[in-house]
Amino acid sequence: MKETTVTNGENNINIEEKFFRKGTLTRSKLLEYIPVMILTNMSVFILSTVDGLVAGNLVSADALGSISIFGPVLILLSVISVLVSAGSATSLSTCMGKNDVEQIGRTKSAIMLVMILAVVATAVVEYPMMHMIVDSYDLTAGTRKMVWEYAIGLMIAMPIGVITSVGSYQLQILGRMKILMVLSLTEAVLNVIMDLFFVVVVDLGVVGIGLGTAVANVVRCSITLIYLAKKTDMFNFGRVRPRLKEVMEILSCGLPDAAQIGIIALQNYFMLKIILYGFGDVGGVIRGVCFFAYNIANIVNLGLQSSMRPLAGLLAGAEDHKGIRNLMNQGIMLSIGLVGIITVLVLIFPEFMYHLHGVTSIPEGGTLAIRLYSLYFVFLAVDAMFRLYLTNRKDTRFTTGLIIGGNATMPFFAFALLIALPGPFLWLSYLITELLLFVIYVHRYRKWIRIDLQEDDPSEVLYLSVTPEDAVEASRSLRNFADEHEYPEKIAYRMALCMEEMVAYAVESQKTHDIQIQIMARFSEDEGTFFMLDDGRCIALNNDEETKDLVTDNYELIKRVAKSVEYQYILNMNYTLIRL
Repeated sequence: MKETTVTNGENNINIEEKFFRKGTLTRSKLLEYIPVMILTNMSVFILSTVDGLVAGNLVSADALGSISIFGPVLILLSVISVLVSAGSATSLSTCMGKNDVEQIGRTKSAIMLVMILAVVATAVVEYPMMHMIVDSYDLTAGTRKMVWEYAIGLMIAMPIGVITSVGSYQLQILGRMKILMVLSLTEAVLNVIMDLFFVVVVDLGVVGIGLGTAVANVVRCSITLIYLAKKTDMFNFGRVRPRLKEVMEILSCGLPDAAQIGIIALQNYFMLKIILYGFGDVGGVIRGVCFFAYNIANIVNLGLQSSMRPLAGLLAGAEDHKGIRNLMNQGIMLSIGLVGIITVLVLIFPEFMYHLHGVTSIPEGGTLAIRLYSLYFVFLAVDAMFRLYLTNRKDTRFTTGLIIGGNATMPFFAFALLIALPGPFLWLSYLITELLLFVIYVHRYRKWIRIDLQEDDPSEVLYLSVTPEDAVEASRSLRNFADEHEYPEKIAYRMALCMEEMVAYAVESQKTHDIQIQIMARFSEDEGTFFMLDDGRCIALNNDEETKDLVTDNYELIKRVAKSVEYQYILNMNYTLIRL
């Protein structure tokens, strides 16, 4: 077998080339998750856009405009939901990566408390917030009336939506992507059916569109809660009580995404005022169609984020710096390719977006507006990847400040462009803002890479990708690595033994050699840590759910040579952490 000197700033050592970390495991998991999550987000897209489609085609163009005007209100109200759900997902996935059973229980307990408080908070603030924002627009009496008619159903749906959102993120972390897809599709189809029922059969107009959304959300929430209670241990945290520390951790992890939503809501509010100023009443129609195009790109964007979020949290919690960098590179390349295709389609067929909404007479400048607007989709997707990375690295203060500072400038760019250039060019403000954020995100990402390279001394950390057939040779590489850097032979041999036994058991329990295995070995002068992920089927556990000890033919041997063994089956992967 060929040996080579690998020089990449991370491992400048002689190791077998075939075992160098390739990122194949995370790539295979992304390819498994992404199609399901794109279908899931496609159903969310249907859910979020069907109201506008029904309004434009079955009620009136004014009804479409009224729902579009309500958009900033809806986004602003979702800040609480995103704060709790995104924070819960990041906090839970990272503590799972640390493999601390007690901490996982405390985090689950804290999630339940924060979710209940978020439901109450949403119910309390939604009406005064809606009233304040809607009153600030200079709307005609007819449009204002339709906005409030639509709001009736949304005021029912928003508090319930907090529970649905948190439950959906929990299903992602558990790797229940297919169940999440079924729930999302059920809600989307039911929303279409109920919208048509209330508008066509009952003839409630815009009121019926809002009620259709509420009914669909109530059903989705109920099924989600039943599934989590019956089929998962997400509500099983024993006698552990939530502490302020875990609550603050959840809120801190959710703050960047919540700030993103909040600033976008305010941004949309001011942008809509600028659009109405520049285009008149038809500005609401143009914005509605542009937002529809954005949602198409967001199907892929959110699908990628949802697929990466649990993996990123797991790897960050395990301090697998090489693994999370591989994951980031894979996510960015997929974002550029997939979202880029959607951007090209919008640039080529902008008229189709209007015709789909029943708008046969496209407003002047409407085609150019949607083309200019679509140019920022790719940068938006890539920046979302960087934001996900920084959040999992707990760089939340910087991320939140950047989101608020960067996006707050967009209305100023838009107004300046409106004064200097024809109306449609104000949509370039989105591209300008996202480009500025991109430059700053890249600089911050490179800073974290430099920090990781300093912490991951190549003489202390060994990253490997291993196949079952090569486990013995890989263990020899591990021992050679320890010997070369003069670590205790006892630790190296015990770590190699654990690796061989774990790989052998994975093959034996699953009756297949087709298993992707990712390993991180970390050495110090007097101890070692062995981290192993594999994408095989769940291996057996004993009946003690608190300790979750691994049961293998040689498990007693592993327990004798190791200080501790922690195991989880998460994201359809076996995750083992052994300290020696």
